[in-house]
Amino acid sequence: MRKLAKYLKPYWVQCTLGPFCKWMEAVLELILPTIMAYMINDGVVKHDFQVVIQLGLLMIAMVIVGFCFSMVCQYNAALASQGFGTDMRNRMYAHIQTFSYHDIDHFTTSSLVNRLGNDINQLQLAVAMLIRLVVRAPFIIIGAIVMAMILDLQLSLILIAAVPFISLILFLFIRFSTPLYQQYQKKLDQFATVLQDNFSGIRVIRAFVSQRRERQRVEKNIDDLQEQMMKIARLSALLNPLTAFVLNIAIVILLYQGVWQIQEGSIAPGVIVAFINYASSILIALVALSNLIVIFTKAAASAQRVNEVLEYEPTMKDGTQQIKDIHCEDVIDFENVWFSYGDGEAALSDMTFTIHKGENIGIIGGTGAGKTTLIHLIKRFYDAQKGAVRLFGQEIQTIESQALCREVVSVPQANELFYGTIRENVCFGKTNVSDQLIWQALEDAQASEFVMQLKHGIDAKVERGGANFSGGQKQRLCIARALLRRPSILILDDSCSALDFKTDASLRKALHEHYSETTKIIVSQRVSTLLSCDRILVLQDGKIAGFDTHAHLYDQCESYRNLCKTQKIEKEVKLA
Repeated sequence: MRKLAKYLKPYWVQCTLGPFCKWMEAVLELILPTIMAYMINDGVVKHDFQVVIQLGLLMIAMVIVGFCFSMVCQYNAALASQGFGTDMRNRMYAHIQTFSYHDIDHFTTSSLVNRLGNDINQLQLAVAMLIRLVVRAPFIIIGAIVMAMILDLQLSLILIAAVPFISLILFLFIRFSTPLYQQYQKKLDQFATVLQDNFSGIRVIRAFVSQRRERQRVEKNIDDLQEQMMKIARLSALLNPLTAFVLNIAIVILLYQGVWQIQEGSIAPGVIVAFINYASSILIALVALSNLIVIFTKAAASAQRVNEVLEYEPTMKDGTQQIKDIHCEDVIDFENVWFSYGDGEAALSDMTFTIHKGENIGIIGGTGAGKTTLIHLIKRFYDAQKGAVRLFGQEIQTIESQALCREVVSVPQANELFYGTIRENVCFGKTNVSDQLIWQALEDAQASEFVMQLKHGIDAKVERGGANFSGGQKQRLCIARALLRRPSILILDDSCSALDFKTDASLRKALHEHYSETTKIIVSQRVSTLLSCDRILVLQDGKIAGFDTHAHLYDQCESYRNLCKTQKIEKEVKLA
């Protein structure tokens, strides 16, 4: 919590004014029982109604003033807590944006979502309670005891005797509840992961009639959450009754001792009423303090999780240089590159090749050959463990990420469309794009025909995930989004798999005619898609099996020749 306190500095006025107003309200609240004691002793007992009216009006005025102080405090608490939560989310989101794929895998997406949502909500609540109750509750408890001591020192010792027992109860609660909350947050992350898998794969689950198995899996996680929460609830349920039990025993003893002293005439009736009021104030303050401890225990667990993200150093540092020579002849250069995911076997090994400016390169290989991994290294989603990757003659680690993304654009296997319109999706990340450029990109991507048939054209709605479009339509819209940027390097990572052969051929023709200066890398399982490429890179088990033209590979590369025979592709083919 201390580490996050620095984020409250912009709200120091609210964090000062709010507790001050709450303190003033508590001061007025502590004075009221003493005034009531005087009203009873000097007014009611002596039948002096003028004293009753005067002191009654004074008490009403104090209540109104206390209410005003409370409202000012509530407003400042809301302002500070909401502002703090907003700032924290912005900082945390900005920090997550610097994470590599490896860093996101380290935390998991569902855990990061939980930390941005639930954990920061807990911290917001803690800030609000910090301003509203942290000053008030302890002050009421201590102040009530002090005021009781002023009225009668002997009776006040009864209230003081209850303090060590209450302190012990609170200490034990914090001691045992904190690890329970931490375990609950971890189980919540696991549950979010299961839900994410279920919702994203709902079509597969239904296609394989696995609803019952997945429902059991979800129910098991829900039961685990419930069991953990019940442990916390059982512990929390003991807190208020135990503190109330200790204080009520003190009140019973207080009443017994007070009645005895009234009978002796050593104490006035109003003092006993004031003592009961102070005891009630202490009880209410203890309940508030107990709830405060619960909130801060949750917040401590959440603060630890938020700090883990904010203090996590990204494994990849952003480069600082712009691309010096965009017209460099060797646009991509791999030299003895090795890469593995975690401690597993190498996904790529001894990878050495060069791609020249304007070349049309195909990449092919079996499942798990390393095609997508290779693309990830070109986009610098990961860094190679050994060797060097160079773009435009520069080490890729030295290039600023924004400069890299401007010149290297890829269309991944998974088609990502966002809720909005076709215009917003095609222009994603760009502003002030003319309709002419949008339609040109759609035409080159072979998407203009079906977009024109839509009622609102490029302003037609796109549902979440592009659910209202077919697989091939989504692929073409994603390709149009990449073409609109006219990058120096265009990567199509198996992003034409849902296209029919005619559309695929038309797309390749448009790329050849309108993007001749762009270096194009096409990853595909179809040999026919890559026949028009200048060279084809054949991968096998993370290694280069061949890198040449179709004809040379057919003669010299056995794995490529086997792929061709499987797909009934001959050495001599007529290009579409």
